Formats: sequence, C-alpha cells, structure tokens
Amino acid sequence: MDRRALANDTRSPKHPTGSVPVSVPRGGTRLAVAIIFTTILIDFLGYSILIPVLPTFAKENLGVDAFGIGLITSFYALGLVLFLPLWGWVSDRIGRRPVILVSLLGTALSFVLLAVAHSLGAALFARFLGGFFGASIGTAQAAMTDLTDESSRAQGMGVIGAASGIGVVLGTALGGLLGGIDPLLPFYATAGVAALNFLLAAFALPESKPPITREHSWSSFAHAVVPEPLQAVASARTKKQRFYLFLFLQIFFAFSAIESMFPLFAAARFGWGETQTGLFMAAIALVLGGSQGLIVGPLSRRWSENGLTGFGLGLTGASIAGLSLCHSLPALTFCSLGVALGAGIAFPAFTSLFSKVCGAHEAGAAMSRSQAMIHLGRALGAFCWGWVFSSAGAGPPFFFAGLALLVTLGVFVGAGRVLLPQS
Repeated sequence: MDRRALANDTRSPKHPTGSVPVSVPRGGTRLAVAIIFTTILIDFLGYSILIPVLPTFAKENLGVDAFGIGLITSFYALGLVLFLPLWGWVSDRIGRRPVILVSLLGTALSFVLLAVAHSLGAALFARFLGGFFGASIGTAQAAMTDLTDESSRAQGMGVIGAASGIGVVLGTALGGLLGGIDPLLPFYATAGVAALNFLLAAFALPESKPPITREHSWSSFAHAVVPEPLQAVASARTKKQRFYLFLFLQIFFAFSAIESMFPLFAAARFGWGETQTGLFMAAIALVLGGSQGLIVGPLSRRWSENGLTGFGLGLTGASIAGLSLCHSLPALTFCSLGVALGAGIAFPAFTSLFSKVCGAHEAGAAMSRSQAMIHLGRALGAFCWGWVFSSAGAGPPFFFAGLALLVTLGVFVGAGRVLLPQS
C-alpha cells in the first residue's frame, strides 16, 4: 500500500526572499493542475503497480527469493527518504518546472532499467533511482500551492489526495491485469505514461515560481542533504513530538508487511497469480480509502480520537496477525477487511492527534516530519519482513508484524497521559 499519506502533507511553503510567484492565465492554471495531478498519479501508480508483479519478476528475471524482494521494495523507500529535502531545496532555487520535468524523465528511465535488469544489483539500482526521482513529489505539491490561492488551496490539496488514492487502487489493479499478460508489461506501461506526461509538461507546464536571484550560503545546502528522518527528530520541539514520530515509524514498520509480502503470501498459500492478487489488493485499497472518507467522520462524533486510534490499531494488528493463520478465502477476506477498516480508522485519527500536539502554527512542518518517519518505517519493514519470509515461511512475517503493531498500541495506551493532548 501504499505511500498515500505523503500526498496529504498540506504544507504551503513560504516563498524565499528574492522569489515572486508567477501569474498564470486561468486556462493555463487548469492545464498545469492537470499535469501536476498526472505527475503525482504516475508516482503512486509506479509504486503500487509493482506490488502484484514483483514476485514473478524477481523469481524469473533475477532468481531471488522473498529477502531480495524486500530489498527491492526497501531501496525505493530509501531513495525517497534520503532525497526529499534535497529536491525541495533545488526546486526553491531553480524553479518547480525543471525539477518536475527531470522527475518524469527519470521515472521513465528507472522503470526501463528495472525491466531490463537481470541481476539483483541492477534491480536495486533501478528502484533506488526510482525513489530518488520520486522524492520530487514534494516539488509537485509545492507547485500546486504556487498555483492556488488561499480560497482554492483546500481544493488543490484535494486534487493531490485524489491522485494518490486513484494511483494506489489503479496501480494494484493494472499491475495484476498487465502482469498477467507479461510480467514486464507494467514496467514499460508506467515508463510510457511518464514519458508522455514529460512531453506534455515540456510544452504546457508553466513555471509557477522563478529562480531565486540572491546568493545563498552553503549551510542551506548542507541542511538539505541531511536525511529527512534525522531532520524530523532534530526538528521536533518536544519529547512528546519525538514519541509520536517514533510511533509513526513503528506503525508503518509493521504495516509494511502487507505492502511488501502479501503477493508472496497469496502465491504461497493460495496459488494466486498477478491478476488475482492485484484485483484483490485493489479492492482492499478501496475499502481502506472508503473507511477514511465515510466511516471516520461519523465515528469521530461518538468516539474521541485516542479511542479511534486505539480501536483501529488493535483491529489492524489483530487482523494482520490473523493473516498468518488463513488457509481459506473466507478467512483471508475477513482478515484483510479487518486490516483495511482498522487502518482506515487509525491512521487519520493518529495523524490528527499528532497535529494537535504540534499545534496549528507548525502543522505543515509536522506533517513533513511524520512522512519522513513513515517512509523510514516502510524501508526498514520491507527489509525485515523479506528476511523473515525467506527464513521462516509465509505466515511468520504477518504474525510478528501484527504483534509489533499490538505492542505499539500498548505503548500508545500506556503512555497516553504523556502523549495525548490535554483538554
């Protein structure tokens, strides 16, 4: 699953001294927003489209097992985490347009390199390169803030959220359908879409922010090359914020077992191929997204956010652990729905609690810090669960991931007086 939470970072970057936003005609703004929407869609599509097909590709083209698949998944997240600040620094200085163009071209190149890879090292390089260029998603978000004013900012952020959600659902479904025809077809399809969007952007995407003309010290560049997780912990103002960041890492460390190992689990336990796995995961992603949009609101009028977080984490942890015992389709469906509903309830509620701890005055920076820990958790989790799957079989990764999430729930409840905002 996904990287959707990244798209919900509603940070509105301030324009540094020496830069002035460019005025874009109304028709040009609509086209620019459409291009940015497609750029973010491609980024999430490129992540999720690999999930159903990666086991077959890794086995047939690379000759690697679950540990190698975990490495491939973690290298993408690692590239993303390491270069998020740097791309933001670059876009603030040379403009959004060139960074977005390079990102699209680099994404296309990374998928072509992955398609022709015949060794684990080549595949790891291709996915790290994909994460490197995918890290510029923050630039696309910044361009959206440049192109919208205060009255339309929420609508612009809604466009980003829609792109991320559609990308995850569409990616897993297309990965399954295209991978059922040829395991390499999803790679080339994503590269082709990215290349087409590059051509459209090259001709039609305006620059929303001109380059900064005044000279900058090397200190700002040095800050930009520090990995985002380290910046996140260092920038947190209180121990309470750091504790929340630790819990973000723990939660998504556990949840990454679903994203990285479920296709292998489905193949080992049920003999599923790419198409069955992709369509099943797309349906579960729809449930997760629907629960966030349709269930959390009504429940929040009855339960507190800490109650929703506790219930959601408990349901998710128990359901992930339950997957390790599933040997029939009804049991698999029951536990998967539990994962989707629990995560759909817990993630927004926990994020809201964190934002209240940080305060409205630093909400954007706080969300950025949480995203850094989320992606670090995914990178570490994919590596860990791949090793467990390779060493112990299909069930243990989910048992231990569910247990890890339940332990995180215990920490959350036990430290509630310290962590929870006081009314």
